[in-house]
Amino acid sequence: MLRRLAAPALLLALTLAVAGMGVLAAQAARWPWLVAMAVACGVLVLGAWWHGGLTTRRVLVFALLFRLLLAWLPPSLSDDAYRYVWDGLVQAEGVNPYQYRPSDPALAHLQGEPVYAPLNSKAYFSVYPPVSQGLFAVGGLVYGYGWEASFYLIKALLIGMEVGALLLLARMVAARELVLYAWNPLVLLETAGQAHTENAMVLFLVLAVWFARRRQGAGASMAVALAGWVKLYPFVLLPLLVRRFGARGVWPGLALAAVIALPYAAPYVLPHLRTSLDLYALLFEFNAGIYYFLKEGYDVLYGVDVSKQLGPALRALFLAGLPVFYLLDARHRWPLGRAMLLVIGWFLVCATTVHPWYLLGILALAVFRPSPPWHWHWLGLASIGTYLLYVGGPYWSFVAAGWGGWFVLALVQTAPRGFESLQRARARRKIRFIQPFLPRIKRPLHVLDLGAGEGYVGAILGEGRGVQVTLADVLPMNRTGLPHVLYDGQHLPFGDDAFDVTVLYFVLHHAEDPRAVVREALRVTKGRVVVVESVYEKAWDRHLLERLDRWANRVRSRGLMRGQEEHVQFRRRAAWRTLFEDEGATVLSERRRGRLVHRQAAFVLAAR
Repeated sequence: MLRRLAAPALLLALTLAVAGMGVLAAQAARWPWLVAMAVACGVLVLGAWWHGGLTTRRVLVFALLFRLLLAWLPPSLSDDAYRYVWDGLVQAEGVNPYQYRPSDPALAHLQGEPVYAPLNSKAYFSVYPPVSQGLFAVGGLVYGYGWEASFYLIKALLIGMEVGALLLLARMVAARELVLYAWNPLVLLETAGQAHTENAMVLFLVLAVWFARRRQGAGASMAVALAGWVKLYPFVLLPLLVRRFGARGVWPGLALAAVIALPYAAPYVLPHLRTSLDLYALLFEFNAGIYYFLKEGYDVLYGVDVSKQLGPALRALFLAGLPVFYLLDARHRWPLGRAMLLVIGWFLVCATTVHPWYLLGILALAVFRPSPPWHWHWLGLASIGTYLLYVGGPYWSFVAAGWGGWFVLALVQTAPRGFESLQRARARRKIRFIQPFLPRIKRPLHVLDLGAGEGYVGAILGEGRGVQVTLADVLPMNRTGLPHVLYDGQHLPFGDDAFDVTVLYFVLHHAEDPRAVVREALRVTKGRVVVVESVYEKAWDRHLLERLDRWANRVRSRGLMRGQEEHVQFRRRAAWRTLFEDEGATVLSERRRGRLVHRQAAFVLAAR
């Protein structure tokens, strides 16, 4: 009963919170309350996600309602819209928007218009690409009815495009994932509330994923090209399509980009764009994580302001990092949505200016991840607080909280996957060490990975053709799909000679009774038993091994192996050999590696 009542109550609270955001956003004096209301809205959205049970239809209905509640807002949070209207007005006068700065005397006849006074960056050439300019030009057609008419027409176009992206997303992801974008307070404020050009970019990014899922490379490349002519940086996504569709799949996008640029082509366009973009990199800064960290850190340590050098350096770092992402995408064969999210995320990390609306694209792409990238959602919510800079509020607190939380959450979310990748890579190195000891037979090879832990060694062994692997351990740590058996450390539940090979990799020094483990391994194996152990030569060597082993196993098992720490006993090579022989094994072969830290010895055993 309570669960049925919770959903309507939550939806009512969300509706009131969104309406409240609209009222509070209209006046700068109320922005501190706006931030508090946005945080409350974010908590409610998280509650809706956690509660679950939402249908796509309900998510869309309320998403549209929330946007309608904010569509009336004037350009209160940002003055970008005045530039949209100005560029549209200039085009209505038959002037290329890239030709003059707004403050240029050549436009003196327009500088008396009401839209000129609140215009930002009057001394800079326009940096809005051709698709954005096309939308502004439509608004310019109705400027005769006042700048407000131009603004709301441009706003209606942009909101309509973002709603189109929302409808596409609804056909590609489940309602639970969709709600994190559709009802996100930052998304609502910046799309319906302020209608930034990112609205159009979001549509084209989502379209690119839509076409890619249908193996339509031409459509995907044209969508990316359109996104690039909204905000420029999406052009770096085009190489991601080459792997998926080849050069032929990218040419339609490049051709479309050229056609769209033609109406604005002129010798002065590129120099003017480059001038303004360089000034943005050198002079502008806002809510930038790594930039602020480096700038403030250098100032504290050396008392030097390096902001003018950091902007170009971070831009170079972004460009240098792109090939790495392209190579990783080719190696891991990421879904396009994930690859785009990572590349755009890299752009934002290296940016010197990260206005709240810059996060719209990444929040839209985030819904394609099976587990939400909470670090970006957190940064989006915290970024609303950066508006307080303009009213004397705690801007720096929100920057620190936003990017600090971003870093912590990113570390928490990516560490397990990164650790798993490291463990798999380590498992491959382990297999290379013992590969010479493994038999080569034509019939299927049955292998027991005894003391398998997470099972990665067994999983790598199982990649071989005709190899069947079974895992066994005293703890439930298996993270693979291989058959896994829990046993008591004394008696294996297998018959005699059940396996061709048994592998014990860094197992015996943890065992409560290593002799029993060896006896059982010899019993169930008709071929070879391969044992690899960490060994020491000096007392300090043994102490180091014990400390490293305790730390590493607490991390990898998340504390599950604490009970085995009391049994840890490392031996010298000769002591292991004696133990094996005492238990009725013949040492067929022996191999060593490592000289200073973490010496290892491999033994190939057979029952006598």
